[in-house]
Amino acid sequence: MPSSDSSSIDPNMIKTCSIWRALEILGDTPILLILESIWMGSTRFTQLRERTGLQKALLSNRLSRLIKADILRKDSDNGSSKHRQYGLTGKGVDLFPTVLTLYVWERKWGTADMRRNLELRHESCGAVLKPVPVCGACKQSFGLDEVSFVEGPGIGLMPASYSRRRNQVSFQSDQPSLLRGSVEILGDRWSALIMRAIFTGLNRFDGITADTGAAPAILSDRLKTLVESEVLKSVPYQQNPVRNDYFLTKKGFDYYSVIMMLMLWGDKYYGAAEGPPVLLTHTTCAQRLIPEIACGHCKETVCPQSVTITGLKN
Repeated sequence: MPSSDSSSIDPNMIKTCSIWRALEILGDTPILLILESIWMGSTRFTQLRERTGLQKALLSNRLSRLIKADILRKDSDNGSSKHRQYGLTGKGVDLFPTVLTLYVWERKWGTADMRRNLELRHESCGAVLKPVPVCGACKQSFGLDEVSFVEGPGIGLMPASYSRRRNQVSFQSDQPSLLRGSVEILGDRWSALIMRAIFTGLNRFDGITADTGAAPAILSDRLKTLVESEVLKSVPYQQNPVRNDYFLTKKGFDYYSVIMMLMLWGDKYYGAAEGPPVLLTHTTCAQRLIPEIACGHCKETVCPQSVTITGLKN
């Protein structure tokens, strides 16, 4: 998202952003753990509770939110209300590219003992899946340095408002997870918004504050956490008082595809009628960038039906 002079923006407003709107639902670790569990085959309340480690009341609350957001549906077996199953709607299935980018980051930077022997297999070619973001126009892989951002027809201002939610401090589950480390960033709305801001060249506290709408105390806390987890590094530009610039580490830089895929999902389901707030261009081929996820082995575009999880015990 292009940066602008933050001094000209009403502090109660932020630039229109599909990522912000998407994070109103997905910027929540319990919700992401539920979605991962459903993708891994858990469909009933008891299964979801066991795999996620969420408390019953919190799990029930988040399932209701996902149904209200039309990301999940609730079905019953043979018409019985006692045996409810949860499944993804079309809107939920469309999160698959975001899930795959979370998986890519987790394989590189996450905790290996959480994954244990879980792997994704691309059934179309039979190989272990190594998802690769590619340009939909030229089918070539790309990095953030090959992407340009310009304002789109849906650019504008929107209220810096957000829903408050109750969280669970710890998740007591011994189940293996494909995404546990990667969702800790996306699942904290403020951390994800900070990453978005820094991806677009905003490196100082005041600029990040204006871009995210975060209160100073929240922003300080999240910046500290992201630095401690080696996603960001801080570099002082002033000594008295100490003020820092914040830059992406390699670990943080590799998170760009997650933010990008989330933005495109937000554009589709929460964008303005005029169009997306931001347009992306793949500078290598000079075409509008609409990323796809391809199999690193056979180069075919990956769809949910062509992927299975190996090593999974239900």
